[in-house]
Amino acid sequence: MDAGKPERAYWLCQFGGWGLYTLYVLTIAAYYEGGWRWKSIVSVVLFLLIVSPLATHALRAWMIRNGWLEMTAVRLLPRTAAAVLVIAGSLGLMTAIFNVVVLRNGLWQTWFPQAVFGVTSGWAMALSTWLWLYFTVHDRRRRRELEVRALRLEVVAREARLRTLESQLNPHFLFNSLNSVRALVVEDPQRAQTMITRLSELLRYTLESKGHDVVSLGDEMRAVEDYLAIERVRFEERLTADVDAAPAARVERVPRMLILTLVENAVKHGISRLTRGGSVTVSAAVDGDRLLVRVVNTGSLGARPPGGGVGLSNARERLQLIYGDAASLSLEPDGDSVVARVSVPLRTAGAQPLQATA
Repeated sequence: MDAGKPERAYWLCQFGGWGLYTLYVLTIAAYYEGGWRWKSIVSVVLFLLIVSPLATHALRAWMIRNGWLEMTAVRLLPRTAAAVLVIAGSLGLMTAIFNVVVLRNGLWQTWFPQAVFGVTSGWAMALSTWLWLYFTVHDRRRRRELEVRALRLEVVAREARLRTLESQLNPHFLFNSLNSVRALVVEDPQRAQTMITRLSELLRYTLESKGHDVVSLGDEMRAVEDYLAIERVRFEERLTADVDAAPAARVERVPRMLILTLVENAVKHGISRLTRGGSVTVSAAVDGDRLLVRVVNTGSLGARPPGGGVGLSNARERLQLIYGDAASLSLEPDGDSVVARVSVPLRTAGAQPLQATA
């Protein structure tokens, strides 16, 4: 924001407000005097359109310098009341002296004390109105600044929390995959080489997507396929997997590594606990204005920790941080299977595929 805009707005309000008040006083004066008199016009314009903005500007500078804007109402009210009385009295006296001495507009007897008291009362009302408007605008601006600052702090905290959650995810996948590779290096070097290739693709995805809150579902699904290929080598015939995402769904956006987390949990808490193994099916489709993702695995909820464990708790928290209450994640039994369902609002705009690196 241009730093000069608030100051320009302040001066526009100063001269605009006092200008309207000047027209009002001139109209009243013309009514009571039976027409427009040049002496009255000079006096009113001089004091209301020139002296008043300068006087209130000086008052504003005094209030800022002495910390009035940060005071409580109890401390502020007597100070502003005293300022109004002093300034209004001084301007009322100056108005009378200028009219009598300079403009020859009336005699001392006609100005003191009734006319001076009336003019001073008018100044007091005008200054009180000016102070009320100034503190009202200042209070609203301060509240807006505090709201903006709070929102910025919330965004910073949210980003920090997301980075913390991601730092918990990456080592989790890497350690599991490296353990699988280690088990095959001596036993079956060829399959170990295949796993290393897949693992390198998975590592590339985690590095290239780092710093992104959301990625395209197509990129996430390719990482899921690499992960499942690694696990199929490890589990052999005990694991069958199927990944199917509609073309319209692949361009949508999902939180980074969210589907990977669900698939890893399906393998860890489902397939690995079954002697005969089982299957993992991942599907995604667009339904109206939402993206629906399902991860189905053979197994039961009884084999999982309460709430689904660290992985699902992590996934739910990331969904909450990114989408608020607009997204959901559920885990339910379905016969001899467990179904994880994710529903997020569509966020196609800006979903660019991650660039592959050599």
